[in-house]
Amino acid sequence: MSSVLGLFRPVNAVMAVLGTFISSLVALGSHILDNLALVSIASLCVFLVLSGGNILNDILDAEGDKVNHPHRPIPSGKISKESAMYLFISCFTVAIFIAAIFLPLYGTVIVGAAILLLIYYETKGKYLGLPGNLTVSALIGLIFLFGGVIFGEPQKTIILFFLAMFSNASRELIKDVQDYDGDVDRRTYPRIHGKISALNLSSAFIVVTLILSILPYAFHIFALPYLLVVIVCDACFIVTLGIQYKNAKKGQQFSKLSMILGLLSFAVGGIA
Repeated sequence: MSSVLGLFRPVNAVMAVLGTFISSLVALGSHILDNLALVSIASLCVFLVLSGGNILNDILDAEGDKVNHPHRPIPSGKISKESAMYLFISCFTVAIFIAAIFLPLYGTVIVGAAILLLIYYETKGKYLGLPGNLTVSALIGLIFLFGGVIFGEPQKTIILFFLAMFSNASRELIKDVQDYDGDVDRRTYPRIHGKISALNLSSAFIVVTLILSILPYAFHIFALPYLLVVIVCDACFIVTLGIQYKNAKKGQQFSKLSMILGLLSFAVGGIA
């Protein structure tokens, strides 16, 4: 059972579900209490799509993960590729089925587009370097746009889309530097342009994120409590700027912490 949970990467899945809930909170405000059923369905769709993508990633990266992530279920031999294949197909199929029945049309379109983009990314995009990094980052951004689209308030969540996209793009580049030795069969950005160039671009994305993080307060989407929390988030991003050059693994961990704090700031902004 723990091996199956490992395939689903529950930490990432929980963050995605929280992102859906938070984007819905931003769109609806206090009216979210009247729409908890639809928010739950949307969150389930996001969980299934993200989990399916994670499982497909593990299937296709099994050989490289023997070096980069030998503890994961497939390279460690705890789960076969065939069993993992059934799981990933089931996740995508159930997600699109639920979306088509319960969600508005545009919500279903986003679920379908996310599945197609995930398949493209895992089979081709991630071998193209930066375009692959931006593809998966846009997918993360869609989570934070999702609630606004479902509830007819996309203008309230579009900034969250860009914040999530640029912050994740930075983390993707740091992860590629971390996985440099095992990615011998991939044209990742650091393998094409070098580790320092990749980390410099990661830094540029962090700076863009820092600038964008002020906009929800400046545009009166969120009030002062958001600003107070996002300052702490931005401080962690600033730490990431320096530490990524010394230790990519720690840089990636600080980047994830910064994104978790970013989720918290969005939640505070939606409530306040």
